[in-house]
Amino acid sequence: MLSVQAVIVLLLVFLLLLLMLVLFAAFDVMLRVKGSDKFPEHEIHVRWLIFSRQVISSTAEDLPAEGVEVEKTGKIEKIVSEKVTGYFKGKKSKSKNKNKKEEKSKEETENISFSEILEIFRQLRSPLIRLVKGLVNAIKIKSLSGRIEFGFQDPAYTGMAYGYAHAVKGYLAYRSEKMEVQLEPYFMDSKLDLDVSATVSVRLFRFVPVMVFFILNRNVLRFSWQFLIKKRSRRSSVNL
Repeated sequence: MLSVQAVIVLLLVFLLLLLMLVLFAAFDVMLRVKGSDKFPEHEIHVRWLIFSRQVISSTAEDLPAEGVEVEKTGKIEKIVSEKVTGYFKGKKSKSKNKNKKEEKSKEETENISFSEILEIFRQLRSPLIRLVKGLVNAIKIKSLSGRIEFGFQDPAYTGMAYGYAHAVKGYLAYRSEKMEVQLEPYFMDSKLDLDVSATVSVRLFRFVPVMVFFILNRNVLRFSWQFLIKKRSRRSSVNL
């Protein structure tokens, strides 16, 4: 009969072996994303050793058909109507103030424009480039294909994003075994329409040093602290 110490040692050995498998055994991921920015559909199939998992986003076919109604008794409808009416009569002024605060908060959130994203990229360009390179190097891209049509309200931002996207595409083409991606800029308005399929192989241990070096980067730490302070000041001004 095994002693308690032997059981603990066996358990630790088992957990260590399991951790080694998770870190070093490859995850094969097959991904497809299709649709617009409002109604994207995705399909993900992950395979690891003998295990597999598939995730498919809901489509219009999964929604209930029009004309299907849930049966309700008149008593339930009356109770719900009375409660809702009483609630809004008593809370009308409070709801107005709440709506004003929500609108103000929404405006503050929407103030994070594409220009601010570009400014963030300029400040963190070096660590972000190293992060992207490290992540791409940690992922084995077996195949990548599809079409991406995108645009912003300002055509200048669309042109800049198109240039960056082409640079990323060239780098991914160098890392990918098979790549056929079409980039189509849309200069008239904000738009995102895509149909992309990819097959990648991932080993988690390759991400550990990349993420650690990025998080501990001096510029990243300084920017994160400044961003938190700015976010906190915005929230306090909204609540006033």
